Amino acid sequence: MNIPHDKFCVLPWISLEASPIGSIRPCCLADDEIVDEQGHKFNLATADLDTVRNSTQMIRLRQEFLDGQQPQTCRKCWNEERAGRTSKRMHTLDRLKHMIPDAPWTPDARPLVFLDLKLGNICNLKCRICGSWSSSQFATEEINDTHPDQRKETFAYKMLRAGAWPRSSPTFWQQLENIADQIRYIEFTGGEPFMIEEHFDLLRRLVDRGLAHNIEIHYNTNATVYPESAAEIWQHFRVVEIAFSIDDVGERFEYQRTNADWGEVNANIDRFFALRDQYSNLRLQVCTTINVFNVLYLADVAEWIRSRTFDYVYWNVMHDAWYFSVACLPDSVKQAVMDQLQKHDFDADQNEIDLVCDFMRGGASTDGFMTRMKINDLDRKRSQDLRRVAPEIALLLQYETTY
Repeated sequence: MNIPHDKFCVLPWISLEASPIGSIRPCCLADDEIVDEQGHKFNLATADLDTVRNSTQMIRLRQEFLDGQQPQTCRKCWNEERAGRTSKRMHTLDRLKHMIPDAPWTPDARPLVFLDLKLGNICNLKCRICGSWSSSQFATEEINDTHPDQRKETFAYKMLRAGAWPRSSPTFWQQLENIADQIRYIEFTGGEPFMIEEHFDLLRRLVDRGLAHNIEIHYNTNATVYPESAAEIWQHFRVVEIAFSIDDVGERFEYQRTNADWGEVNANIDRFFALRDQYSNLRLQVCTTINVFNVLYLADVAEWIRSRTFDYVYWNVMHDAWYFSVACLPDSVKQAVMDQLQKHDFDADQNEIDLVCDFMRGGASTDGFMTRMKINDLDRKRSQDLRRVAPEIALLLQYETTY
């Protein structure tokens, strides 16, 4: 695949991301949602995909890349690349290079090869680094923490309602049917994708139309759900990647991903490994999102990863919400964390950990007040205490509960 220059990104040409509430971006890391000429956000419940892809905003974004610029909406990738990490832009160029034919790059959109589908916010967990926009459980918790007279006015209530868009949008599903022969790669995240039955309906239709063998699928799952009947569908697709979101181990995992059971998660992952032995198109990955809760314990996570035979390991860094990003820790905490990480041998993952330190070192440090406040709010709602499950990071953050 030929590209105009080494800062080029193919995603504005070939991809769209559907957020859990139906808004649309060029990719999951772009800052800006796509808007029409009047500045109104497009929503997949009603929007025409061709209109979205040929909007003034998208044409302008593609032209900026053609001109060798680094668009501001893509700052997360630029920040990671400045720290020496492999950004989503770079990863996508490698991951999709076999799907994109060589042809001149113009400001016009190309066929919609890649769809990043977050089909609502149905989820059984309320992870600390998530929020009501991506988790129905998180939204319900926030609603219940509000006075009954004010609940329908809350952001969480609006997110819970907005997250239902895939179940009330026949236009969207028909448009997918119309472009199905273009699709080569679909990511299903969430919410928890294995709890969203509509996505299995889509895959069945692709199988029925004889298109599945052209398409690769990727999942991000919290590993608490094992879809019993999925294998009979997945076997028809070219590749099925399942990435397990594992940010910590044991009690700390359960603290960070409230409602999850560490033993159940491991048992489910064992079942997926057994399934991989049966189906050669199945790939198993682990994705660890590094944040303030787990950064001090990455050696434990790495040891657990090494105990299994994943096909791919991805060390992700959290950008938003910023107050849980390691880039925004106080300087004194950053130094203590880096000193601790340097005591461990991460073997094959050592370079990734070094780059995480570079990312943390290059971030805009804060005094930690907002981080402590947000941790305290979640601890109060869930009758938990960071000091009990992760006393080392609590001490560094000078964390005290106020409830």
